[in-house]
Amino acid sequence: MTVRLLGASALALAAATPALAQGAPDPGSAFALPADEQPATPDQQIDTVAPADKPAEALPVASIGNPVLDRLNALEAKVKALETRNAELEQQARFNEDRIEKVETRAAKAVQFTWGPNLSDVSGAFTFKPRGMLEIDYAGYNERAGGYDYSNGTMIRRGRFGFDGTAFRNFAYRIEAEFVGGSVNLLDAYVQYTGFKKWTITVGQHKAPYGLEANTSDAFNTFLERGMANVAFGAVGAERRVGVSVNYATDHLNATIGLFGAGEAVGRSTSTPDEAYGGNARVVWEPINDTDRVVHLGVSAFKATNFDGHSITQLGDRPNSRVDGGRIESITVANAKDATFLGGEAALVYGPFSVQGEYDHLKVDRYGALPDVNFEGFYVFGSVFLTGESRSFRQGVVDRLKPFREFNPQKGNWGAFEVALRYDQLDLTDHHLSPLTKRATSWTTALNWYLNGNLKLMVNWVRFKGLNSPLVVAPVALNGTTAKGDVFGSRLHLDF
Repeated sequence: MTVRLLGASALALAAATPALAQGAPDPGSAFALPADEQPATPDQQIDTVAPADKPAEALPVASIGNPVLDRLNALEAKVKALETRNAELEQQARFNEDRIEKVETRAAKAVQFTWGPNLSDVSGAFTFKPRGMLEIDYAGYNERAGGYDYSNGTMIRRGRFGFDGTAFRNFAYRIEAEFVGGSVNLLDAYVQYTGFKKWTITVGQHKAPYGLEANTSDAFNTFLERGMANVAFGAVGAERRVGVSVNYATDHLNATIGLFGAGEAVGRSTSTPDEAYGGNARVVWEPINDTDRVVHLGVSAFKATNFDGHSITQLGDRPNSRVDGGRIESITVANAKDATFLGGEAALVYGPFSVQGEYDHLKVDRYGALPDVNFEGFYVFGSVFLTGESRSFRQGVVDRLKPFREFNPQKGNWGAFEVALRYDQLDLTDHHLSPLTKRATSWTTALNWYLNGNLKLMVNWVRFKGLNSPLVVAPVALNGTTAKGDVFGSRLHLDF
């Protein structure tokens, strides 16, 4: 009886599993895969790197001489093969999902908008971004001594538009023009190579390495205008010029050196052969640069020569405002052979508090037996964010300030508020040129309202004084030799 039952079971198994013996389940059998789990044909495989592997097949099972056990072993092998294939299909499905997600992510990144569009190809190797800046100033003046009639009013302090981007991943470029004072000049026009680790090579018109305020974007400086000495000495051998520079940067060290000619916004030589040229260098060390802690130290230097007409004209600056064009101090150095600049810079950030300062010294060598002349200047300021933000530094310069809560009155958010106080001095006194003391000083109080990272309102109150200033109106018996005044300045700033 037992033998007959075993024999019947074996015959039933043999009849129920003929397809399994052929190596793949019959679509109509109880062991067949559901239709949605059937292996994809090559034409059905979407976004794969290589065709799917051949479906797993059961390995041959050695016979042990018992027909029933042999059939059961074969059935078990087939089940394991199906489980293996199922795992392969699940892995392929996950892979396809990842591929689709990556494609969707790249498509989303191809065009992004902030204040302007950021364009990119799917790979990210090529990008294109329009850029610009608009600054509208108003200034009212109060004359306290000297008799000068200041011009109150408005002006477009800066109107910039251009574009930048990357190419082949390792190249970067920028072209930007600027409208200031009724004229248009080429501001930036350069190409960079960034393919070397920690090194960047820049060729074209760009900022020569020179000081903290000068090398920081005008969009990120704390006051309406930079320090007077920074502006005056930078016009001699820095600012934006045509040349080549090499930058080395790590997390704590940033060093740049370059050779430069004149700039497209700088007047070319008209009375002497060739253009002005020189070399510039700047080294910055930041032993601490955290989210709300920064220690910044730096030095700058340049040597410039071949001045137009062998003369440095109108060396000086305005009283921290541009609406009125009068210079608080100005001097001309004739027979100028070359000029050497040395400067130091420092900044500390501790939470919402920060201090920053620069010292500048300019020496001008003159032809023949004429003695050298020396000038100097400095500024120092402190600032605090009433809303708790911190100033940040990146790549050796001040970075963009982003409020904790961007302006949105509907949600009770008003942006970030900063107050600052600066003392600024420019000393053009050198008794080899003149027996007169020519020194300008100013105190500036600032209130900055950052509505978001790109839009802000700035208000400055400047109290200035200039000894033996060009702003003093003759006669001396009536107006003296010192110009004094106040500036109430404001600015609407937008950059993108």
